[in-house]
Amino acid sequence: MELQQLRCFVAVADHGSFTRAAQALVLSQPTLSQSVGKLEAEFGTELFQRTSRGAALTSAGEILLEPARKVLESVGHTQAAVDAIHGLTTGSVTVVTFKAFTTQAAAAMSVFAKRFPTVTLRVLAPQNDDGVFDAVSSGKADIGFARDIELLGAGLKIHRITIEESAALVPKDSVLGASTEPITVTELTRLPMIVGPPGSLVRTAVEKLFADNGSRFEVAAECDHHETSIQLVRGGVGAYLSTRGGLPPHIDEMVTVRRLEPHREWPMGIVHRIEHVTPAAVAFTSVALEHFSKAVR
Repeated sequence: MELQQLRCFVAVADHGSFTRAAQALVLSQPTLSQSVGKLEAEFGTELFQRTSRGAALTSAGEILLEPARKVLESVGHTQAAVDAIHGLTTGSVTVVTFKAFTTQAAAAMSVFAKRFPTVTLRVLAPQNDDGVFDAVSSGKADIGFARDIELLGAGLKIHRITIEESAALVPKDSVLGASTEPITVTELTRLPMIVGPPGSLVRTAVEKLFADNGSRFEVAAECDHHETSIQLVRGGVGAYLSTRGGLPPHIDEMVTVRRLEPHREWPMGIVHRIEHVTPAAVAFTSVALEHFSKAVR
């Protein structure tokens, strides 16, 4: 059994596809398939059910997945020790962010990348809070940016970095787009809303917000992608609730941003595991805390 075989196996399990796994590992698909095939031959069983739509773990694959992750994590810790000896000139750090905090998180990542240009920075797709905590807890990510809420699991530590405030984004040419003054939930009912899909954390939070204010909203579009939701507002589809940390530069040129009343604040934090923290993750945390301490002055 080789480490590359385990890396390929875990990548296919995470991506649900040999093609996407090969792209993530920067390998040709035949090379990746050959590595997984050798692993299956060594175990004498299939680890994936291969279909035209992707690859799903078999029962044997499910049994192997967590031990394989632990082996790769142990190798990563060994590499981290070597990185520390080299003064953090090699290695990598994987970061995942809350969906509506991408802009501020990217600013902190940029500072880190400039300060440690030889350390590989990997950025996962933005997640909801529970997805951020799961990614860090499982070892898929070293660092997470998330709202400081009770979803924080055992074995994780969170450092408060800033306070986010809720904002309503409305089309510039709409009945609510002429003013930048704070806006109430009741006023927002004058426009249909762009919200997440039913059952999602974001959708549930919006529904509760309106219900708590004795109001109901009309759905203009269901969208689980932050940047696309902003563009839908820009196109006049409806209003969208977000936090200021996830808004791109020059947002005021695209839509009208109005602070939500009653004022709502969200503590934000940077998350990492308590044990087995790599030198790169320690350095990233230090850089991020320094960056945000300057940002709030």
